[in-house]
Amino acid sequence: MFIDLNIPQQSNLAQEFFLLRQTIDYQIYRPMQAWQWMTQTRSAPDQYDWVRPEVTESWQRCLDEYRLPLGNYANWDRYQIISQPIQLDNPSQKIETLIKQLNLNFHVFLKEAGVMMMLVAADGRLLYALGEQQPGSFMSRASERGTNWLESVLGNNGIGTAIELKKPVAFQGMEHFLSVLHPFTTAGYPLLDESGHLLAVIGLVSSHHQESMNSLFAFLHLICVLVNTDFPVAKNLLAQQRVLEKISFRAVPKTSGAFGDAAVSPALEELVKKAVKLQQYKIPILITGESGVGKDHFVNLIKKVGPRKNTPLIAINCASIPHDLIESELFGYASGSFTGAKSTGKPGKFMLADTGILFLDEIGDMSFDLQSTLLRVLETSEFTPVGGNKPIHVDVQVVAATNVQLLEAVEAGRFRRDLYYRLNGAQIHLQPLRDRADKKAIIHHILQRELNAISTEEASIEICREVISLFEQHPWPGNIRQLINVIRATLYTASSRFITIQDLPIDFIAELKQQKLLDITRSRHPDAQDNLSVMSLSDWELHGIKTALKDCDGNISLAAKKLGITRTTLYKKIERFGLNKTGDDGLLYAAMSN
Repeated sequence: MFIDLNIPQQSNLAQEFFLLRQTIDYQIYRPMQAWQWMTQTRSAPDQYDWVRPEVTESWQRCLDEYRLPLGNYANWDRYQIISQPIQLDNPSQKIETLIKQLNLNFHVFLKEAGVMMMLVAADGRLLYALGEQQPGSFMSRASERGTNWLESVLGNNGIGTAIELKKPVAFQGMEHFLSVLHPFTTAGYPLLDESGHLLAVIGLVSSHHQESMNSLFAFLHLICVLVNTDFPVAKNLLAQQRVLEKISFRAVPKTSGAFGDAAVSPALEELVKKAVKLQQYKIPILITGESGVGKDHFVNLIKKVGPRKNTPLIAINCASIPHDLIESELFGYASGSFTGAKSTGKPGKFMLADTGILFLDEIGDMSFDLQSTLLRVLETSEFTPVGGNKPIHVDVQVVAATNVQLLEAVEAGRFRRDLYYRLNGAQIHLQPLRDRADKKAIIHHILQRELNAISTEEASIEICREVISLFEQHPWPGNIRQLINVIRATLYTASSRFITIQDLPIDFIAELKQQKLLDITRSRHPDAQDNLSVMSLSDWELHGIKTALKDCDGNISLAAKKLGITRTTLYKKIERFGLNKTGDDGLLYAAMSN
């Protein structure tokens, strides 16, 4: 029984939608915010890139052409369930027969995967449904024979929109116009005859969960291939593939370092696992560490593998929010709230982060006035937009980060104690690059990544071993951020395709020399270890100069050689540090002059 159908080969729904899900940037893809915006303004948010154009266009049809009511309405008269027999033309009868035959092979698969398969006529009426639904649920009613799935009845959905556009379509969750479809993912694949006329639509519906959606798209691709295949051949294929009935489809998260697989140490993996567990129970996370250690990268990493991986991640730099814009930036504002406000209003950071992660970076630099406002929202999970009169409830996972000692700021009166304990549900400390066990792996990974970006087959770039050795020895006070900047500056400003020590930035070499001075001083004066650990770079330099001069009995030439600098440079540093003044330093300088 060969059914000569014109399957839309140019638009493979399963493949296209899978790729879409992989490439969506969830920092801008926010169907929840878009849907809430639509319900408040009665217009599709086409001025924001919150959802795909297909979604906003279908929403606008629901508003303008069909005039569907907003929200979770359940007027079953509108669903037009038709009880009288449905007369099918011959091609559709063949399609329905084939679908029923496939039922014998995929019944167990559909049941276990939580997917419902439907055959819908060109006029939107449901002909056949396969899959179990809970009695009394919306889908149990919507899967009755004769239910109308057109956009004009159920709003945009994979089946009805596929009928409207005559091309494969899929929607998930809050991409649907009607909230009764928000718990589901719907997909439709149109079946056309040779002249392009629509015969029917194969529809699939699953719960809005990663496991069910994976099964839905895999099955959709398979069923559409089999529909256009000689049935005996398809039957043999199915017999060989019965193992599918026993497959448990599930998403397997891949734990990867923020700087590549080569840069994952066991210690970092444990921190990631800890953070993921904390997210499961919505425990606030406070990330501490020096500037440049990769706190923002760590937040992105735990989002990718955590329970909120497919939700927004909104970052706020607490030190950069102007005082007079604090409330509107965080909570948004309603239309006409103040002079200069957008006529359509503007959503705030909290609304944009709803269901996702709110990353409060540099929390230690937040103004004291803002701290009390933030505390109130964190305690109640509610806020009211500027100029609004209705509180909005949000569900956010709070992650804060700081490079200062917050407890010291609390004792000094610069940070609220109650806010500190609200944010510090659990603390995660990120080590500086110089102390990480995978320091060399990170350096080599970033080196290779940047080399690959700039090298070509015609002109490759090479780095001498001495440069790589210096990278491994460097203290990297600016941590990973400094590492990336130094590597890029070196590669892009080098005088030739062969990188040598002469191509390295001057400040990079200076820091390396200071580290060597510190190492020498520590080895000769172990009792100074504790004081040296908290010394600034300038203190290290002064201490190193004094030590070198003392070891060389004040001989400028020998001291300069020991420090790796010229006599002129050493004299300038002596002047800068005031070593020619009276007192102990004066005696030292006098000794040098002899």
